[in-house]
Amino acid sequence: MNLQQKHIDALEEAETLMFHKDFCPYLELKEMFPDTSPLARRRFRTLFMDYYDLDGGRLTDAFKDRFFEILFGVNVIINGQPDFSAILNELYLIPRLKGDSAMQFCFVSKVVGMHRENSPIYDRYVLAFFGEKVPAASVPKQDRINWLVGFLGRIATDYATAQDGRVIPIIDRLKARDQRLAHCDVIRLLDFLIWKVGNQELL
Repeated sequence: MNLQQKHIDALEEAETLMFHKDFCPYLELKEMFPDTSPLARRRFRTLFMDYYDLDGGRLTDAFKDRFFEILFGVNVIINGQPDFSAILNELYLIPRLKGDSAMQFCFVSKVVGMHRENSPIYDRYVLAFFGEKVPAASVPKQDRINWLVGFLGRIATDYATAQDGRVIPIIDRLKARDQRLAHCDVIRLLDFLIWKVGNQELL
């Protein structure tokens, strides 16, 4: 990644502020995800909603039910690629609690992220870290979806090709926190760190 020193400093500080609660729920979700038993699915849904604050999105029960049907389904990845457009357009048709509709970029990136660990998570902290702005709601839906796919592709490439000698030691220190982190894709580890940078306002 082509990072300024302020980004490196923020990532280093974020690593020192990481607690097990920042990543252990994800590791549990990752372990539970292959288990298709009804009990495991119920436990997964409860933990996922809590960890990713699904209730903070003012979503209806109908939305959440369909969201998890999609997440547990087999059509998230089509011909090797995440089907962002189909998922976003389908969920857009389900109104939120106040009756409006929204493009759920953040939540849908988490659906894809459970199926492909090398797919970054999208949220306001990632936007801020990379200095990006989401297109306005007035922009046509497909153009907004194309922007999301392009943005996630760019940062995935940045993450995956991170050969910056300043970043690798930070990642290695994070991996030392829990042996399971050594089996996580570097993209997900950087997700954890960048979320912490934003959550703690380190930039």
